[in-house]
Amino acid sequence: MGARGLEARDHWFWINGKKTRLFSGAMHYFRIPREYWKDRLIKLRSSGCNVLETYVPWNLHEPRREEYNFKDMLDLRAYVKLAEECGLFVILRPGPYICSEWDLGGLPSWLLSDSEMKLRSTYQPFIKSVESYFQELLPHVTDLQYSNGGGPIIAWQIENEYGSFGDDTDYLLQIQKMMKENGVCELVFTSDNEQGLLNGAVDRVLMTANFQNIELGKEMLQILQEKQPSMPRMCMEFWTGWFDHWGDSKHQVWPLNEFEESLKYTLEEYGNINFYMFHGGTNFAFMNGANEQTENDQLKDGQDYLADVTSYDYDALLTERGDTTPKYHLTVELLSTYKSEVVYLGDCPTTIVTLPAPHQYDDVMLNTGLSMDEVLRSAVSVDIKGNAVTMEMLPVNNGNGQSYGWILYRKTIEKGGKVNVKGQVRDRTLVFLDKKLVTTFDCNTPEFQFELEAGGVLDLLIENMGRTNYQPINKDVMNSQRKGLNNTITVDGVELTDWSVYCLDFSEDHLAGIKEEKFLPIDEITSGPALYRGHLKVTSLSLADTFIDMSGWGKGIVILNGRNLGRYWPVKGPTKTLYVPGVWLSQGDNEFMVWETDQLPAVKTLKFTTTPNLG
Repeated sequence: MGARGLEARDHWFWINGKKTRLFSGAMHYFRIPREYWKDRLIKLRSSGCNVLETYVPWNLHEPRREEYNFKDMLDLRAYVKLAEECGLFVILRPGPYICSEWDLGGLPSWLLSDSEMKLRSTYQPFIKSVESYFQELLPHVTDLQYSNGGGPIIAWQIENEYGSFGDDTDYLLQIQKMMKENGVCELVFTSDNEQGLLNGAVDRVLMTANFQNIELGKEMLQILQEKQPSMPRMCMEFWTGWFDHWGDSKHQVWPLNEFEESLKYTLEEYGNINFYMFHGGTNFAFMNGANEQTENDQLKDGQDYLADVTSYDYDALLTERGDTTPKYHLTVELLSTYKSEVVYLGDCPTTIVTLPAPHQYDDVMLNTGLSMDEVLRSAVSVDIKGNAVTMEMLPVNNGNGQSYGWILYRKTIEKGGKVNVKGQVRDRTLVFLDKKLVTTFDCNTPEFQFELEAGGVLDLLIENMGRTNYQPINKDVMNSQRKGLNNTITVDGVELTDWSVYCLDFSEDHLAGIKEEKFLPIDEITSGPALYRGHLKVTSLSLADTFIDMSGWGKGIVILNGRNLGRYWPVKGPTKTLYVPGVWLSQGDNEFMVWETDQLPAVKTLKFTTTPNLG
């Protein structure tokens, strides 16, 4: 007779017939270097938690239609098995939508190449794409379910906070059906915030709540007691901190005393908890999400769009690089009082090993570079007849369009005049005429005008700063997350058409082409945007983490040994540093490249620090 999986009944969870509390921690494998997974999992198990929870990002696992990636940091199966070795049960949240301050909530951008796409709905092209993805994803791990021989997976989430997005129960039932058809046999549940707890419910499926403060916890508890009086209560997302937007005045922090008060309430009244986040990690490369409002709803400072920063520190129990915090030690103390009521999959394999202290490496002198035109030579390009199209609609990458990075629209115009850009250009645009910067504007400006003094080569370099990952109910935000130029542009009333378009996505293929270019001495790069290169020689035996202080730079990304560390924008803040995992450095030579779009720093060096500056 096989093991009995997780059950929810009689006000408790039961695993293999034994009553238990669920103390879980959210840690996303795709935000943590693979070499650090075990360190983080041991810290989770040592805290008194018995469950690991993770989202699964569709946009990383299927970056192009029917091209799948489960390697390196995306080896979900290896992550689940490692959690098992560390004595942890596992809760999986496979989406297809995950929110998570992640680009388009984890949905792949190629979905938007369909001009009629309706995300998170029963629109058949969307449903067919989810079916194809689940048929590939789920068999990777369904044999690791607890009921299938005692593996660590004990529960699965249906979609994610759907109730704050819509109220189409048929959509949720179709997702549940797909999961079952592809081998999911453990307990399934829904998870919603206070806006969507009722809309997101599915008949005979466990409801769980997401909140931070006690007041909301009380409101949601009342709903749960009314709708599912005999079921255990669980806070599936106990928000341990919060995320940062570019332009925030300071890093978001939840004070320890408030955290303690709310945690005590949740443990006493709900009894089961998932710390979101236990460890946040990093939004490496271009994967950060954003928030966007519509109509009369606005974000701070009257802005409709705000992108998330690279760091996903979240003020969580572990820092961005995995150090324990006062919140962690307080949690260990509070959870210990419930130890007799917690069933563990196994013992913790070892005690916590202290990470090597961050190291301040020697400055990297950026002594060679490429102009923007030289970077463009290695980029995928296409001529578009008629009106310009967004990156997702470009006929490139086998019909998948461009997903991330910058897109450049180029056209030679015969004369200058008054330029009128109607409608939003997403997200941030630098306008050049014959390589000289004319102006800059972003998508918070719905209509923009500027003057061109003469004709010449007109360039619009537009950055996709991250697609929104959250849509309030009855708003249409996510379906319009196509990036770049999809607008009418006129010069003295004459519409501009027929553009040459370049995809600066800094993908593996793009970077391979860049490496073949002849880098010039730095003093020959006299204007931006530009790509700068330098080298760091590491001779120490241990490769320690570090942080790059980007103060003095403008806006761009840093690439280490072919890995995109993420975006920087210190003038906006609050974050002014970039995290560099020591395991991504190499003994000997290390290549750093900086793509800088906004300004030429007086001293073109990268400086390291042992302490992050999150603002």
